[in-house]
Amino acid sequence: AQELGLDMTRFRAALDLRDLSIEALARKAEVSSRHLWFVLTGQRRASASVLQCLRAQIGESGWLFATGQADTLADEKGSHGAA
Repeated sequence: AQELGLDMTRFRAALDLRDLSIEALARKAEVSSRHLWFVLTGQRRASASVLQCLRAQIGESGWLFATGQADTLADEKGSHGAA
């Protein structure tokens, strides 16, 4: 997570907002969940495609929150807001 600049607590919150698990995220990135855990814990370097998938799945707001560039986490799709 250090290499990516991720705060894992914030990253998990961004995943939760999107109703995603690490396992589901790994499937979308087409890597094993073990590999993704290694990437997230800084034991392996993220490929460009995995990094792109992570950002796309949690959204720009989620990425900014998870990397500490923003202090609020917003539901970009509006699925939890009023209609």
